[in-house]
Amino acid sequence: MKVLLAVPRPDQAIWELHHFLSQDKADLYIFPEGFLDSNVLEEAIALTGEKEKYVITGFKDLNRKGQQKALVIDGGRIADEYTKCILTKGEKQKGKRRGEKISCVSTKFGKVGIPVCYEIHFPEVARIMCLEHPVLLINIIGTGMYHALQLEQWTSLAKARAIENEVYVIGCSHFSGEIPLAYVFDPSGKCVLLRQNEYGGFVAEIDLQKSREKLLGYSDDRIPALFSPLTEQSASL
Repeated sequence: MKVLLAVPRPDQAIWELHHFLSQDKADLYIFPEGFLDSNVLEEAIALTGEKEKYVITGFKDLNRKGQQKALVIDGGRIADEYTKCILTKGEKQKGKRRGEKISCVSTKFGKVGIPVCYEIHFPEVARIMCLEHPVLLINIIGTGMYHALQLEQWTSLAKARAIENEVYVIGCSHFSGEIPLAYVFDPSGKCVLLRQNEYGGFVAEIDLQKSREKLLGYSDDRIPALFSPLTEQSASL
């Protein structure tokens, strides 16, 4: 499976979408958090239909206070969507709305989990998604990283999510912030692709069978009955 991870310039969505969809014959095109918004959605959907492309993209719903979503667009129609559930402090202060359920989306490749931006920092988000046996976790990111330490932390967390769930974890950001990035970690945690400070569409070959194998069986070794303090603690916050 060939995946194109787009690192586009912000605020030029239709031009950038046309540019990247014309660039390579990938099976799946991925665009970062907030890449599309309500003002350009209809035109963007029509463009994917015209080019017969399969896209997963971030979407800012301006009709719901900028609520952040991930859309699966299959050749000119929205096939599924996920709404970001874990918000940053800044997003809460701006009154943004969170989603009500952490879950995967359905795609023609199988189930896919889409931890949106900050959600990759929470192992619970990835694990809940991975209970649905996804073939990919896709981390769509808003801006790039703001310093080298944040880049190291972010990619280390993505690598950990790949290892502990034995699934590909891939992600990309806008070409903004200090360090724009695109990355791919395979289910063993091996770095397949890591690009920094570059504008463009970065292509990776992904073997989805590796996400299905679960050679170590971490998920099978869970003991959910011992994990109840996690929910009790959350309920008290």
